[in-house]
Amino acid sequence: MKVSQSTIVDGRRVVYDRMGEADNAVIFIHGGFGSSSELWHPSMQALPEDFAGYAINNFIRSEAPPEGYSVANFAKRLTGLPAALGLDRPVIVGHSMGGVVCQLASLIAPETFGGMVLVGTGPSMRNHGVGQQLLDRLRTEGFSEQLMREVSANWFYREPPEGFFDAYVARALTASPEAMIDVQASLLETDLVDRLSLISIPTLIVHGAHDVGRPLDHALLLQKGIPGSQLHVCEDSGHSPMLETPDEFNAVFHRFLNTVFNTYAPLPPSN
Repeated sequence: MKVSQSTIVDGRRVVYDRMGEADNAVIFIHGGFGSSSELWHPSMQALPEDFAGYAINNFIRSEAPPEGYSVANFAKRLTGLPAALGLDRPVIVGHSMGGVVCQLASLIAPETFGGMVLVGTGPSMRNHGVGQQLLDRLRTEGFSEQLMREVSANWFYREPPEGFFDAYVARALTASPEAMIDVQASLLETDLVDRLSLISIPTLIVHGAHDVGRPLDHALLLQKGIPGSQLHVCEDSGHSPMLETPDEFNAVFHRFLNTVFNTYAPLPPSN
């Protein structure tokens, strides 16, 4: 059963959803453009019984980081969250913008986390115009339901669960437009390609073959740069494999969790 709670990190209230009571913990970080903890509810519900899931909110419900909205400040928040929640080296899971937050957090405080899962993300948006185009539209067209529907449609190749898309857009419309713009601008300025070799925690990369938000080249850069990382490509998915191909995503994800927490056999070789 989902429980919504809050804690304090850097003097600011952070709201999160929790499912499960186990000691083995997973922290889920959503993407940009007004996304929220609900993105991860199906994945949290599917966790094995010996794992507990925590999905934080950054755009809605929570207060802004003390130094403002940016991927770097979200990463600082993430590094402080395990201590605030009393978690011992949780695995962090980030989608899209949230994956960049995870990369930054793993560089800042690698001893804090037991592993990392990067979904539909990459180390840089260099030479990729989609992110800049969406930011420009937010700045010039203003914040509207029509724009959020058009933006959010980029995140899916297959139909998401029934009712999910409409609810996703409705929640995004409650977020601060200024926060979304500031975070997207900071994301476009972030380039971690030359720092990937410094990431030292076990890392799984999951990417949809039909991802237009983050083409497959982004995942290949992560795999090439992060020592020992493994890549799984979901051939029938776009930007959100945890929603579009959940059975495949969960199978690979759970094997990785079991490897990190030393409960089952290792993850098979990457494809």
